[in-house]
Amino acid sequence: MSDEEVYGTQQSGYDDPEYFAAEGTGTGLETAPTPQPQSEYGPSSGLDEDAAQPPVDNKPVDQLTPKELGQEGEKIAATYLMRRGYEIVERNWSCLDGEIDIVAKTLDEDGHDVFVLVEVKTRLALGMNKELIPELAVDQKKQAKYRRLALRYLYDHPGVFNIRFDVIAVNIVGMHLARLRHLCGAFEWDQ
Repeated sequence: MSDEEVYGTQQSGYDDPEYFAAEGTGTGLETAPTPQPQSEYGPSSGLDEDAAQPPVDNKPVDQLTPKELGQEGEKIAATYLMRRGYEIVERNWSCLDGEIDIVAKTLDEDGHDVFVLVEVKTRLALGMNKELIPELAVDQKKQAKYRRLALRYLYDHPGVFNIRFDVIAVNIVGMHLARLRHLCGAFEWDQ
C-alpha cells in the first residue's frame, strides 16, 4: 500500500501536527496548507525536543547539506505519521548495528500493537531531478540491515512482538514544499 501526498507551505510547520490540515483517504494526491507556527519549530510535537535541530527555514533548499535535508525529511515523515494516528515511540534509535529513523506504533486489524520501523529517504527534487524516487535506495542490503536492527530492537524491548517495515520517501520540491510517499509493509522479514 502506498500513500502519496504533496505538502505546500507559506511558513515552516512540519513539526506542527496541525500542519496536515486537509487529508483525504490516502488514495491519491492530497494537498495541505500550513498554518503559521507559534515558534520556529511550531507547537510541541510530542517528540524529543532535544533531538530537534536548528530550523533551516531561511536557507534555500538547494543549499541544504545532506544531513539537513535528511533531518527535514524525517521531520516531515514523523509529522505525517502522527497525523495518521501513529504514535512516535522513538526517533533516531541507534545501536552498534546502526540507526532506525523512526519507530512508530499503530494497531493491526485485530487491535494488537504493531511497531513500525520506518526508513525515511529524502531527496532534493528540483529541475532535472524532479522525478527522483528516493525509496529505491532501500535496496536488499539496506533491508538486510533493517532486519538486523529489528532483531536488536526486539532484544532491547522484550514487550514488542509485532514489527512491520515501512519506507517513507520524501522529495523536497521547493521552499517548504515536499512530496511524500508512504510504503506500508515495504519489505518482509523473510525476503
